Amino acid sequence: MQASEHDQVETQLLAFVRRLERNYYDWRAVHLHLSALKPHNRRDYQLRIAAREFDGLLRKFKSELFQISNGDIFLIWHGGTFADVDPVVLRLRYLFSDDPLANVEDSPSEDNSELLVAYGGSELPQPPKFCSWFELEQEYQAFCIHLDEYLERLGKGRWVERRAAPREPLDPARLAQIEASLASMDLSGLLRRQPVCALLPRAAPQPLFAEVYVTMRELADTLVPGVDLTADTWLFQRLAESLDRRLLSCLARQESGAPQGAISVNLRLATLLSPEFLKFDHEYRRQTAAPVIIELQLIDIFAELGAYLFIREFVRDRGYLMCIDGLHYLHLPLIDRKRLGADLVKVIWSPDLLDSLNETRRDELKAAIKRAGVDRVTLCRCDSADAIRWGQSLGIRLFQGHYVDSRLRAARPPAIAAARQALRGSAAS
Repeated sequence: MQASEHDQVETQLLAFVRRLERNYYDWRAVHLHLSALKPHNRRDYQLRIAAREFDGLLRKFKSELFQISNGDIFLIWHGGTFADVDPVVLRLRYLFSDDPLANVEDSPSEDNSELLVAYGGSELPQPPKFCSWFELEQEYQAFCIHLDEYLERLGKGRWVERRAAPREPLDPARLAQIEASLASMDLSGLLRRQPVCALLPRAAPQPLFAEVYVTMRELADTLVPGVDLTADTWLFQRLAESLDRRLLSCLARQESGAPQGAISVNLRLATLLSPEFLKFDHEYRRQTAAPVIIELQLIDIFAELGAYLFIREFVRDRGYLMCIDGLHYLHLPLIDRKRLGADLVKVIWSPDLLDSLNETRRDELKAAIKRAGVDRVTLCRCDSADAIRWGQSLGIRLFQGHYVDSRLRAARPPAIAAARQALRGSAAS
């Protein structure tokens, strides 16, 4: 391949990553650092063989593969999990097993948060590893910085600064534009479902219910690209209530498809007294007996405690369950779930929790979880195996987050295969 062709590959890689900025939901990437192999292991024919190992994945998933001039490979794919790609990476490790690089440990669940530093010309960490994995839904910016630093080392220049244009603040005119569009648009393309799973040590995740939501970032990219919806607190609050009502209308009319089991919906207090909620209560509950969990932010509850106490009885009388959302771990010992009349609480995971608990505080938190009920506390935003281990060590059994999603997807194929085998067996008998 000529140098100009290599430059074209790198340009295509950048263009593809830029396009993903509009919607990187359920996209993942892996960068194989084959340029770090010993010279006798990175001859042209060996690198071509390595790239061909991915042919099956390219046919199976919506994906793109880019082989850079130095032999490195970038695979970016949609829908599949790290577990789908890891067998190919293992085969390549075997192919280059006599090279020290192939024996360097790395994991699909590795944390790339160290790349989320302000780029000021300083060197980013460059550990010698066989590959780097990125869950783009959480690590898109980290991947862009990784790519920027990588291309600069190749003498291709920087592009993150040029890419990251500041977003304009939300103003009343744009809010009116968004609300007008919301009134008639089909939300089904923006609707996301994320399961809350029971997860015990050495057991596959067991989904209990799914949170249904629309992300503000995707909404902004769809209706008003380049606008920061959170810039003004009061306008954002008005928009959030409008989106609540539109989401309930969407669910009531089943624009999102038939209900599948228990769901949770994160709402504002005012939404629960709106005509849209009453219509949802009438239409959606008539179609399914599955539980519906209403999630309320802790800050909203204490801002209007009297309103919460009234609304709590109003919705509980109609058979809804209540969840207090948005708890920092320091809140948990101070919150009495039973006195607040809530069925569940959600605690937000953050990687800094790994080093922030001394023995006394850890015992307090463990006691608070036991008091709230180990089956009543959900640890959310779990994006790594560390989050699961941390929660399980404190007695938590319910988890939510993208790492849980990947575990759930990875566990499904054997179950599906077993079901198909059982069906074939019953048909033959």
